[in-house]
Amino acid sequence: MKIKKVLLAGILIPLLLCVSAYAGVAKISIDEAQRIEFGNGENLHFNKQKTLDISIDDYLEESPGIQVGTTSYEYQSNGSTGNRIYKHECGTHMAWMNGVGQWIGNRWIYYNFIDPDGNLSWQEGTPVSVEQGAGYCHLDVTEDGRPAIVYHNSSNSLVRLSVDESCGAGNFTLYDPPDSLPGESGFFWSYLTVDNTDRIHIISTENEPEAGALKKVTHTYSSDGGSSWGDLVIYDTLMDISSIITSSRISGKVAIVYTDPIDYEDPNQYNNDIAYIESPDGVTWDYDSPVNVTNYQYEDTIRAYTDVDAIYDFDDNLHIVWNAPGYWADEGTITIDACFLFHWSEETGTTMIYNAWHPSFPGKWCRSAAKMSISVDSLNNLYVLWTHFDSVDVSSGGWSNGELYASASSDGGASWIPPVNLTNTPTPGCQPGDCNNDHWSSLTEVSDDSMYIIYPEDKDAGSVTGAEGTETENPVRYLAVSTSELLPVGVDEEIDVPTGFALNQNYPNPFNASTNISFTLAENGHTRLEVYNLLGEKVETLIDEYLNAGEYGVNWEAGGNSTGVYFYRLKTEGVSKTRRMVLLK
Repeated sequence: MKIKKVLLAGILIPLLLCVSAYAGVAKISIDEAQRIEFGNGENLHFNKQKTLDISIDDYLEESPGIQVGTTSYEYQSNGSTGNRIYKHECGTHMAWMNGVGQWIGNRWIYYNFIDPDGNLSWQEGTPVSVEQGAGYCHLDVTEDGRPAIVYHNSSNSLVRLSVDESCGAGNFTLYDPPDSLPGESGFFWSYLTVDNTDRIHIISTENEPEAGALKKVTHTYSSDGGSSWGDLVIYDTLMDISSIITSSRISGKVAIVYTDPIDYEDPNQYNNDIAYIESPDGVTWDYDSPVNVTNYQYEDTIRAYTDVDAIYDFDDNLHIVWNAPGYWADEGTITIDACFLFHWSEETGTTMIYNAWHPSFPGKWCRSAAKMSISVDSLNNLYVLWTHFDSVDVSSGGWSNGELYASASSDGGASWIPPVNLTNTPTPGCQPGDCNNDHWSSLTEVSDDSMYIIYPEDKDAGSVTGAEGTETENPVRYLAVSTSELLPVGVDEEIDVPTGFALNQNYPNPFNASTNISFTLAENGHTRLEVYNLLGEKVETLIDEYLNAGEYGVNWEAGGNSTGVYFYRLKTEGVSKTRRMVLLK
């Protein structure tokens, strides 16, 4: 029997909404919403064609970023957006579901690679899958930089794993993870993570017996790169295809995070808590004791939906983000547009990232803020990316054009900056082929001086090909955005130091085997530069000698140390300064 542990690490923001205060949002019955979302893209909204009251010349005409391929499938996941891009020191890996020629069943998984010098390997990408019907891929990377891509095939109902022979080679070996159990339906809709011991973990969701039914979800892992697998284990039963899996870079922790039904007697897609199951080592799992993060009560007028993402920071803390539309249990109604975007960690509790409580027409399985990803940098700054929809930028077919919005936090998620529009390409009233519907993005789990994003630029708004709007051939774009657009550069501890004394951030950071540390001394004196681990234990002394005033640099060869967060401290003549760095192996 499943036991839900309730985690009360913070006070949930009270959101007993007054409906009259939010006029214009679309509120319908739960039954009607399920019929629409499992139907053929019925358009509920009327008089939706709007025009911007600002000059269109103030905005970009084409969505930003480098085109790395194309697809007629604007939607890339059936629930949480997951990870389809990874920046490794050997280069940046990207994967997506590509409809070629026509969309109906005619799909493959494609891959592209950008080397450290910025060179794109293939103009339109290269196919990963040899079987027609492959779709819904997610990507992670092994320690040595080889992309591992999981997906399923609609033609033979199989989950597939493809692993490249080397970093960026594009020569994939196909593996066959377990995807069925005796007496059970097959399991599809897979997500994966590669943990810090190079185990490949895959979670999958039951190929639902009927629309809107409860679905079992499973977990398995491979310790040998995909050749053999552990038992396929059912860890829960859910309504939505929401589960994602993430792993720590500095410990063996692995977490499965998902939207968990509150009522199993009379469940629906919208009545969910946020829950997670965490393993301390990737091997030991207590599937029967998920932790309940939200613990929504009957009178609460929001619930978790089908979008969730999570990440471990470089202090090994789990962070979760999700969207929460309106939910009125007494009335049996929900919002099909307006929602809030939330963050949770054990330290901060629940905090609001963005208030998206406004009208919009995003299409099925989306809300005004949808398909979010979370990323972290080595200083533990957090970045969240999502699709923003509103009722102003609307296509001729009546669907909202998406923009990619991002927010950031420099205090562990306790507070968030106002969102920044990263794409900024409104096309109100657009005809099919002329829209800029930036949507279904994915953000690298680790950022550095930039955020790295892959997204389809849908040329006709609507969320599902062939059911909402017209089929179009859409660019797939890679976009790097400077994190200084969200957080100021050079934020450092405030200490009183002499003019001319400086300890610079190491480069590269994160790093694999070695990194460079530079500093400036204002005066002559005995100088020590030392490296410490998270426990405060000294790992190595890099400099311990008398130095004259001036600029210096030293290389730390860290190959003999384990993955994790380290600190380096410079001390001379009564003044010291410390910075953080991250070793990723």
